[in-house]
Amino acid sequence: MNIAVSILTSNYDEEETIERINKTDASELHVDVMDGHFVSNKTSFKHLEKSKKKLDIHLMVSRPFEYISRYALFKNAEYIVIHVELEDNLEDLLSYIKSRGLKCGLAINPNTPISQLNPYLELIDEVLMMSVEPGLGAQKMLDNVEDRLLELVDIRNKGYNFRIVVDGGVNDQTINRVKMADVVVSGSFICKSEDYQKQLDQLRLSKDEKKC
Repeated sequence: MNIAVSILTSNYDEEETIERINKTDASELHVDVMDGHFVSNKTSFKHLEKSKKKLDIHLMVSRPFEYISRYALFKNAEYIVIHVELEDNLEDLLSYIKSRGLKCGLAINPNTPISQLNPYLELIDEVLMMSVEPGLGAQKMLDNVEDRLLELVDIRNKGYNFRIVVDGGVNDQTINRVKMADVVVSGSFICKSEDYQKQLDQLRLSKDEKKC
């Protein structure tokens, strides 16, 4: 399991937060982009080019085309993920992400049936399973996470190649609940601390201890 770090909630400004993440062995930087419409909050980022980690860009926006164009310009961008709940033509948007040389993914909210992903499973490189309601950091992981994650794993085992990422409420008390994921996203547990690497180490230790 890899651990991505979200910079949505931090004790430090964006630039210092990114610099601190650079000094850790986190697998990637998770970037939560919000437009104030798809979700109530709004975010903007000015220092993503300073990241030495690959970017997994999560677009919580109602009109993703312009955001895809903007974030695809970052040389360290690897994935751009849009929401399956959008009313846009998702196939066109996923194809556009691919045309920009990036991997594409779909995020799915906690109350959206996993089956809504079915038409797109052959097109995507990532499923971002939200384990909290999107739009706010430092939320508690919801109760239905394990069942939904198992459903996704079972679907992938039928011959698909997408990675599974879980985002929301991941800390040293909950990480064992999502150990089937390929990547977990942790935000406030890491970025509201003084020692980012120590928190990453604690996540891995907690998962391994509870395995036995």
